Amino acid sequence: MRRAPSLSDSLFAVSRLDGVVEDYWRFLRVSRPQITARAGAIVTRLPDPTQFRAKSDAQFARAALAALDEILVDALPEDSYVTWASLRWEMEAMAGWTAFHWTRLDDLSPANSVFDQTIEILRTVGVGDPVAAQRFVDLVASVGDLARALQVDYAERARRDIRLPQPIAMRAIAHVRGLIAPPESSPFGFPADFRASADTAWQSQYVREVVNVIARRVNPALDSLARLLERERDRASDTLGLSRLPGGAAHYATLLRYRSTLDVSPVDAHAIGLREVARIAASAATARRDAGLPVNRDSLRAALKRDSAFQLYERSSIPERAARLFERTARELEPFFHPVPTMSLSIGLMPFGSAVSSPLAFYQWPTSEQPAARYLLNVAQLEARSALVLPGLVVGDLMPGLHFQQGIQIENTQLPAFRRLANHDGFVRGWQSYVLEVADSLSRTLTPWERFGLRLRDLAAACGLVVDTGINALGWTRADALVFLRAYLPDDDEVLEREIVFPAAELPGTLSAATLGARELRGMHRWAQRELGDRFSLTAFHNEVLRVGSVPLPVLGSHLERWIWEQNHALAPPFAGTR
Repeated sequence: MRRAPSLSDSLFAVSRLDGVVEDYWRFLRVSRPQITARAGAIVTRLPDPTQFRAKSDAQFARAALAALDEILVDALPEDSYVTWASLRWEMEAMAGWTAFHWTRLDDLSPANSVFDQTIEILRTVGVGDPVAAQRFVDLVASVGDLARALQVDYAERARRDIRLPQPIAMRAIAHVRGLIAPPESSPFGFPADFRASADTAWQSQYVREVVNVIARRVNPALDSLARLLERERDRASDTLGLSRLPGGAAHYATLLRYRSTLDVSPVDAHAIGLREVARIAASAATARRDAGLPVNRDSLRAALKRDSAFQLYERSSIPERAARLFERTARELEPFFHPVPTMSLSIGLMPFGSAVSSPLAFYQWPTSEQPAARYLLNVAQLEARSALVLPGLVVGDLMPGLHFQQGIQIENTQLPAFRRLANHDGFVRGWQSYVLEVADSLSRTLTPWERFGLRLRDLAAACGLVVDTGINALGWTRADALVFLRAYLPDDDEVLEREIVFPAAELPGTLSAATLGARELRGMHRWAQRELGDRFSLTAFHNEVLRVGSVPLPVLGSHLERWIWEQNHALAPPFAGTR
């Protein structure tokens, strides 16, 4: 008969786990510049999309898995077990990515490309002294190396007859060519405020160096990459989806599991999406009738353009309108999502020039250079849409959605560093969709049309799941996707392609995470409510879900099973023997 773990067993197990966690954190700070920037550490390299990086990652992951499997899991306290399970899940995924390197075609997706990541990293780099300025120059020079590495990889893909489909290649080419600009206006150049103050010898010197590097190294490398893509575009098919590529079906199944963090097949996920679309569409129809809006799609579009209540023509008023809705929602829902994080938030507009490739809205996490989170709205796209999109944006992206969830996670100093900065799509995107339905059910101040707006965003996410699985697993064409989307969403084809069809093709599995994750969170909500009965508190449930941070959903389910047991038995979690 096995003995129960002792206190010394627990201390030893925790110590072993802490060592693996520390190794992983060092690995992330070296290999993931996005994490380095968010952690406020000095960034010395750019993202590396090459096969060599994938092989190095896999080597580290295999060693970490061996170390994790040597730990006596039964001796870990509950929070340490969550760390162990989350880390093991991540290492299992990382160890297998090398098998899918050549069918990984997301490096050049507009607004999500490796170059967009690089631009965001460069914006976090302080240049307040000559040493930091030289570091910035070296990073800018690395942009040229990054473009050349991508050119080598995409040439090898072409040799293997793996090419971007023509519609996606055209977007990638436009994106890369859009990055080629005179050094003075290049997105990879020094921040504007640095140039404005370039009145000392060292500042002027580094401005000249960056100008020279962009002109001689960055722009030519980007042009060469674009020319390769242009040559291969004419030889590519116009068929979208991973399933058309050799090994693509297995790659998509793996991506779907990784993004959603759930063991669900593409066919089952597609069926779930269809059921969710039908369910949410019925709810949206009720809200639309309550708002007095037309049933017919064309009539609805005309009414939205005709009624001044839905028009967003005054640019300066758009952030103010979003801020008022944010404050109203936060005030009303705080009792159910409490405590509110202290992290501050500013709401503004994106630069107008970025409208073509930018998303409808963009959330920027705080950094050491920018201590407040920022939420940037795309004014050009909003002016072409209607105010119906604002409630879904504010609730899903801000309160009680992404900003609330991320604030709780970042400010939780009890979490290991890697968990404070983790972003599992099934959890994060799932939470963004989950709160739409919760806010709709709890709010007493939302107007009928604002409720319709919430349900439209939820419906769009469910449609994203259907289109994502349809394109990447079931052979759907671009036309098939548009026919399906037009039946449920009022947006024009350009919006439907930009926000659903192209992301499904460029970032396979990502769109599926929101609805699959929200469905799982709703199931956990109902489960806890059923098991706890009168003991159930929605506020306590939300606190516990968010307290653990972004983790794979099966790990969250295992943790909540323990939490429910503790609530029913009114026990504080013991230190040892918790598994």
